[in-house]
Amino acid sequence: MRRKAETPIRKERTPIARADLEQAIAEVVRASSPDCQSFVGVILQVMSPASPEDPNWMVKGVRYGKADRALCDTALSHSVAEKQNEFDVSDPVG
Repeated sequence: MRRKAETPIRKERTPIARADLEQAIAEVVRASSPDCQSFVGVILQVMSPASPEDPNWMVKGVRYGKADRALCDTALSHSVAEKQNEFDVSDPVG
């Protein structure tokens, strides 16, 4: 008889203000490469998650400025994936 695989326990996400999270993501992207120093930032959208495991925010827009889009996209995708597991936006939906 096989034992059921244990489902990992979801770590609680830390609440954070939307503006603070936007700033944190932008700083990670800027620090990723000298070609991303002129990266302006991201615009986040607060939403109702489809399930309790899903984050309550998503990236609505990206402002690259004169930064290299390809390099910044790579850093941005890694940063967003990490931050979506770590933070929930505390601002109200709407």
